[in-house]
Amino acid sequence: MTTKPRLLTGDRPTGRLHLGHYVGSLANRIKLQHEYEAFFIIADLHTLTTKPERDFIREIPGYIREIVLDYLAVGIDPELSTIFVQSAIPETYELNLLFEMLVTVPRLERLPSLKDMARDANLDTMPFGLLGYPVLQAVDILLPRANIVPVGKDNQAHVELAREVARRFNLLYAPVFPEPDVLVGEVPTLVGTDGSAKMSKSLNNAIFLSDDAETVGTKVKGMYTDPNRLRATDPGAVEGNPVFIYHDAFNANKAEVAELKERYRAGKVGDVEVKARLAAALNDFLDPFRERRARYMTRPLLLQDVIANGIRRMQAEAKETMRLAREAAGLGYVAELFQDTVDIFGENE
Repeated sequence: MTTKPRLLTGDRPTGRLHLGHYVGSLANRIKLQHEYEAFFIIADLHTLTTKPERDFIREIPGYIREIVLDYLAVGIDPELSTIFVQSAIPETYELNLLFEMLVTVPRLERLPSLKDMARDANLDTMPFGLLGYPVLQAVDILLPRANIVPVGKDNQAHVELAREVARRFNLLYAPVFPEPDVLVGEVPTLVGTDGSAKMSKSLNNAIFLSDDAETVGTKVKGMYTDPNRLRATDPGAVEGNPVFIYHDAFNANKAEVAELKERYRAGKVGDVEVKARLAAALNDFLDPFRERRARYMTRPLLLQDVIANGIRRMQAEAKETMRLAREAAGLGYVAELFQDTVDIFGENE
């Protein structure tokens, strides 16, 4: 039997997932889970690098539940994929400490994304944890010994650091870790409902995968269109128009979209009709997700089982990885010294 290569990707639990997440990553993951042995990490430890406040930490369990519901709703199959929570894997902390010894501060400071993250979080200085963010990402990738990491072009540098860490460890000790390849894709960016930036929860311009039909209708009614079009009889611009960007992305009736574009350019249809058609198309698109989400919400024990099973699967992989890493680095010497009196990694005898 041919073993599939392993894939690792995931999300930080900072809120519910929206249509931008679906376009940018989730749609691709649904396909990739059939081609790879997929590990999907909910990276809760990463949230602490920019939001360490206790009030935010209290919200994380709820966000984890919402993200798992979103995963299952869009079609990520827990029978095919391993969905796990980062902080539930104790080996994460141990491997992070080991990897920190293999990376220099100047190497981390060359990553431009860290400065962007600090700026976006309104941080005046760089916390140590944020500087080490890419090292923890390397742990996320290498703990399940992933071969493939799907990213956009802007995030290739972080995977390259993971490759360097794997190479450094393998040369210094023994070959334990694969050097993960980047699966680069043109990650689409979905403009927000305000038309001025990409969709984001913090900018209040998002349509969430869990929004009900009425909420979607309300948000679509408030969407920006062509700012130069004052009346329905004025010819309007389709290119760059957020409403038509959404029609192209989510309206399965391409003939309807083409007809609306033609009438819009000619000044023969108003924004009200175009938006009403979009709201209907979005709700048709989201209805299957709502149905699956509702089934899991009425069966909370099933949702808990999905999370628990994913954690157990990843814990087993992590234990094996750390066994190999300790053996390669010679870090089992303490257990060997006291093996007759105490099991360092288990129960007292």
